[in-house]
Amino acid sequence: MRYFFALWLAVLLVPPALAEPGYRAVEALMEAPTSLNGRFEQSKYLAALETDIGSSGRFSYQQDIEINWHTLAPIENLLRLTPDQITSEQDGALLTRLETRSNPVVALFSEIFFGVMTARWDRLDEHFRAETHVNGSDWQAILVPREVRVQRVVSRVELQGDHYLRQVVLYEEGGDWTRIRFYDLQQ
Repeated sequence: MRYFFALWLAVLLVPPALAEPGYRAVEALMEAPTSLNGRFEQSKYLAALETDIGSSGRFSYQQDIEINWHTLAPIENLLRLTPDQITSEQDGALLTRLETRSNPVVALFSEIFFGVMTARWDRLDEHFRAETHVNGSDWQAILVPREVRVQRVVSRVELQGDHYLRQVVLYEEGGDWTRIRFYDLQQ
C-alpha cells in the first residue's frame, strides 16, 4: 500500500509568468469523461536506497464508481478503488481489503485519487491549493496540501496534461516520489 501511496510524486518546472492560481484554466482545457482506460508506466524513487523501481500495466475508471489499476510488470497485481474500499488481488486471490468508513487515511487517499483520475477539481480544491500553468492546450498544476493530514500522505502533487491527464508525480515527506505516465487513453 505504501508503494501505491507513493505513486503520486514528481517535479515539473514551468516559467512563473504562466502561473495562475486555482483550477479554472485547467478545467477549461480538460475533458472529464465518465469512463477512461489506457496504459500506465510508473517509476517509484526510493530516497533511502537511491534507486528507482519501475512498473507498468493497464488502468480503467468509471467516474465516482471504480478505478482498476492492473499492474502487469514486474509482478501482476490488481488494485481496485471504490468510494467504499480499496482491495488488492494477486492471481485471483484477495490480498488486502481496506474500508474507507473505518480508516480515515484510506478514505482520504481514495477521495484524492478519484479526484485526480477523474478531473474532479472541486474535490481536489478541498485538500490542495493549486497553481496552474497553461501553454496552448498543454497544462500543468502543482497541488500543495492545505491540511497536515494530507501532508502525511503526500507533500506535493504535480499534474501535467492536455485534454487528458498525461502525468502525475507524487512527492512524500521522506524524499521518495512516484511518477506515473498515461498512454493510449480511450473513452
